[in-house]
Amino acid sequence: KETERLWISAEELQRNRKLQNKNNGRTLGNDKARSFPFMAKYNLKIKQDELNERKISLQRQRANSMSSPMRARMQWGNAQEATSILTALNYFCSMDERTTIHEIGMCGAGFDDADQDLLNGLKIGASPDALICHGNGTVEVLEVKNHCPFVWNNRHPKQKGKRTNKHKHHDNRQGEDQSSNQPQGRQYMIRDFDLERKIPPMYIPQLMMEMLCVGDSVDLDNLTNSSLTNSNPTCTSAVMVRQTATKGAILLRLYRDESWITEMKYWLGKFKSKYVNTSIIPPDNFFWNKVGSDGDRYQKFLQHTKELSESVEQVGFIPHGKIQRVMLENGGSGEIPLFLDSVGDDIE
Repeated sequence: KETERLWISAEELQRNRKLQNKNNGRTLGNDKARSFPFMAKYNLKIKQDELNERKISLQRQRANSMSSPMRARMQWGNAQEATSILTALNYFCSMDERTTIHEIGMCGAGFDDADQDLLNGLKIGASPDALICHGNGTVEVLEVKNHCPFVWNNRHPKQKGKRTNKHKHHDNRQGEDQSSNQPQGRQYMIRDFDLERKIPPMYIPQLMMEMLCVGDSVDLDNLTNSSLTNSNPTCTSAVMVRQTATKGAILLRLYRDESWITEMKYWLGKFKSKYVNTSIIPPDNFFWNKVGSDGDRYQKFLQHTKELSESVEQVGFIPHGKIQRVMLENGGSGEIPLFLDSVGDDIE
């Protein structure tokens, strides 16, 4: 099945710009001030009335569901994923206009007999957020992480304000409905942070698994110049976009590590044989406290994971103002507010 691109390519964008400028009786050189500021031709705007309608709809949904920081983080990540992929597209296409980004589904890893013995018959797969196909034929896994700016606000539980009995409030920490005489719309606060030049250790297995599963199976309708007949994997690196709401985004590159992947296979197979095949519920820190050579081996594996997380390559940093987002129409104040304003409620 032919793989479709997520957005218009940089080359097509340039052609469209030239054609548009020609039709308007201008040349590209005489219209630099009016040229589109991003590589991807994507300029979505929303009217204030439509934004208010969406907010009211979301408030109605929120009134009937439990509120929790984890739920907020999941919803934020899902809503912002496309924006982060767009950030990667704009960055890499600005470096090489031949670069394209492609959707991709589940990739299943293929193994030889030695790998099957190591994994104890375990079948594995991974699904990257996208693939980056560079103009020189290089293929990289793309994974995006959107850091939610919302945290539970415990600092002003008695904050003054008008109170209402219109909605019930939920507190996931106690697992039951709370009194409805709490101030509305004040459960969360924004706490954004500056990004570090590292990939959190918990994401190293995900990226390595994605590189392993993409491996040498990449074809993408022959869009790359890479040979798929040799034994070397086509995908040998992964790019992670860590994007915030107010502090910009950082692009980091992790290189494939064959020794780490071999150890990962070993421990996956160990887990399957000891717990999955036997239907035994694993205890906390199931391999950490193991006495003997396996215990030392596992601790070295975790240390290797931590070292990889801190040795990644910084590809680039995108300031907040350079991230392409939805804007309000008619100038407005520009960006869409982060908080869900209490539209239609008599709340201060």
